Amino acid sequence: MDDTYHAPADATEPPEVFAQNMAVGSRIWAAGVAFFFVAFLFAFFYLRALNTDGKWNQHHLHPPYAWGVPILLCVFAAVAVYAFAVWSLVAGRGSWWRLGAGVALLLGLAALGLQAAEYPSLKFGPGDGGIASVFFGWTGLFSVYLLGAMYWLETQLAQTIRSGDSALPLIRSSVEALRLNLLVLGAVELAAFLLLYVVR
Repeated sequence: MDDTYHAPADATEPPEVFAQNMAVGSRIWAAGVAFFFVAFLFAFFYLRALNTDGKWNQHHLHPPYAWGVPILLCVFAAVAVYAFAVWSLVAGRGSWWRLGAGVALLLGLAALGLQAAEYPSLKFGPGDGGIASVFFGWTGLFSVYLLGAMYWLETQLAQTIRSGDSALPLIRSSVEALRLNLLVLGAVELAAFLLLYVVR
């Protein structure tokens, strides 16, 4: 398949410049996301070590594995399936790309649905100690970032469904940028699971 493509007539920059900008911008965004969640990592260890008046986990809270494990698996599966979809796109296999992107989108949305369903089932709220506040802050804002990533993925998928295989080269730089950001979100979710569900 020919990897060259032509920019629209009203484009303000050449395609290769756009691809380079996407690559640089995605790395900056991924680093920003990682540093954003480092704040929760710091809060976890700082509040846990300080444990003022025993209020870190004063009610012996334990977020249930029955929610945490499926959420983790859905996020990991979404990242893995999307990586396969990106490989398919680079190889010019449009049907495999659409299938993989669609499955990754469903898995990401499933993770969001499970996270939303977990909150009402919990026996604690954000004011019930240090771990509770870190838990709700970390998982809630992670869901916001994941929702944004799923919206990004949906726009890519919709473009290739409307325009067919001719759109594959046009979205390649965007797809590779999203892959990097999903990898970062996968690492953030793993850290959240280990600290909030296992270590506590």
